[in-house]
Order: sequence, then C-alpha cells, then structure tokens
Amino acid sequence: MDLRLPEGERNMINEFKIAFLFSGQGSQIRCMGQKLFDHHPVFRTSMEHSHAIVQQQLNRNLIDELYHSGTAVFDDILVTHPAIVAVELAMYELMKELDITCDYVLGNSLGEFAAGVVAGIWTADNALEMAIEQAKSISRSNDTGVMLSIICAKDKISKALLDRHGLFLATDNFDGHFTVSGSSLHLDSFLSGLDQQRIQYVQLPVKYPFHSPLIEMGCKTFDYSLAHLGAFPDPGPCFISGLKGEGLSSMPQSYFSDIARGYIDFPKAVNYMEQMDGPFLYIDLGPSGTLATFVKYNLPLSSASKSIPIMTPYKREVEQLDKLARILNLIPD
Repeated sequence: MDLRLPEGERNMINEFKIAFLFSGQGSQIRCMGQKLFDHHPVFRTSMEHSHAIVQQQLNRNLIDELYHSGTAVFDDILVTHPAIVAVELAMYELMKELDITCDYVLGNSLGEFAAGVVAGIWTADNALEMAIEQAKSISRSNDTGVMLSIICAKDKISKALLDRHGLFLATDNFDGHFTVSGSSLHLDSFLSGLDQQRIQYVQLPVKYPFHSPLIEMGCKTFDYSLAHLGAFPDPGPCFISGLKGEGLSSMPQSYFSDIARGYIDFPKAVNYMEQMDGPFLYIDLGPSGTLATFVKYNLPLSSASKSIPIMTPYKREVEQLDKLARILNLIPD
C-alpha cells in the first residue's frame, strides 16, 4: 500500500506541529510490527539491518525472536532492549519514506535512544549498539527486580508503603496512572495489599528495576561504554527530553545512562510541549501505542492536539498507517 501524500497535499499538515513519540522497556510485545515487516519493504530492510547487528554482537536471531517464537514471555533484556530500539528505528525509516517529518521528538526511557537518532545526536547504528551495551551491562550486574504499572491509586500508596516493600516511584504517566520499580523480595505482600484495596495493576514484562536506585550498578558499567563515544552534540530545539521534561541546551555524557535510572515525569514533558506553538499531532512510533494513550490523558481540555498510535497489540499497524494518512489529509490548510 502506497500511503505517500500527493505533492499538493503535503502542506496541509502545517497547521499542526508533528511530534514523534518513542516508548521504552515494558512496551514490547511479541510480533510487534509484524504486519509492517510483512508488507513494507522499508520497514523490513531496517529490521534486517538491525538483525544483522544483533546477530553479530549477541549471536541472537532478532527476527526469529520477534516473529517466530510464539507467545512465550518476552522479558529477556538481551533481546527486548535491541528489539524495541530496532522496531522504533524501522518506524522512523517508514515515516521518512512516507514524507512525514517531525517538528519535535520525545522519547520515554529507552525510547530516547531512537529519539536521539531523529534529533541527530547519534546514528541509528550507534543507538542500537549502545542499547545492546546497556542490556549487557544491566544483565551482568544482576540488578534484578520488578516493575508494576498501577492505575487510579496514587493517593492510596504512600512513599512509606513503597519503602517498606523495597519499591520506588519510577514514572508518572498521567493522573492516577504510574509505575513503581524495585525489589521483588516483598512483591507478594505488596500485591496482596493492592488486591485488598481493589487497586488495579499490571506487572510489566521487565526483570530489572529501571528508574530506581537498584539499577545503579548496571548503569555505572554502561557509563564506561558511553565515555568511549566522546561528547554528544547539542540536541537542538526539536529534542524534548523525557528525563527532564523539557528541551535541553546540551547533553551530559551520562544522559543515556541517566534515562535508565532516573525518575520519569511524562506529564511534565507533555505540559512543556503544550505551552509551545501547537496544536500537535503526536505520532506514537513505539511498539504498543502506550504513549499515545498517555498523551491523550495528559492533554488539557482546551487543547486541539491529537495523538495516534501506529503499532498496537491488535496488529492493526497497516490500518493505523492508513488512518494517519487520512488525518494528515483532513487537517485544513
């Protein structure tokens, strides 16, 4: 299916600013992007290039792991880390093929690796290779733990309660929806308490306590790998930091390690963007469309901005691409 916009209609997107979104660990699913892999040569070529890098550095078959491994739990960081980045890089290549460019880019956690490529901070190969190095560093450190997505309950879960169970507030996603991360030692007791209060939660397919102090050893090891890259260029005005929730004038050498250990305030980043020259069309290029949902629930009632996912757990990415093309055509000039 050729979804490129006719030349005379491309200017119609100018009323909206385009923002690309990239999500991180926990958003991965088996078969993510499979319909695009099957039907879009640009997406497939990018994935095959990433597969070659993963195979060379890890002796793992990325394509088989993603598209031919059934429904096994997908939580091996040595596969999920590069897989998330590879899929997001392939989505970015597809956007370029369709002549869809962005005014801003916002990554969340590991999603900042792909966001850095869009902003010209590093190359696609650098992003994938460093994702592999980060996965190696964290897996060697044995900083194992748990991450939980919790819904509509922040006022019922105190810091003291988290401390008592070896858990930390990892991310705020939108009002009443947040993620905790930390030790799995007292997990059963914590989950029992949530069940008693009828608090909804989902245990994410992540075996490491990202965005908590417990990930520090793996991050310190990864810092050495980052040091070999030299100084990063200034990120430029299009790059919105998911870690800081705002634009950056410069990027610390440890930035791509800090995004794994630091607290993430996603509403802050959306609010920062909404104060700029929108409205925005937020295009979620992550594996499961989670950030499009997060944006939707963070937008002020007065905002004219919209969000759209491409990949979702329902494997409707081809239809979503068609919907995106129609949205761009419908924006008035």
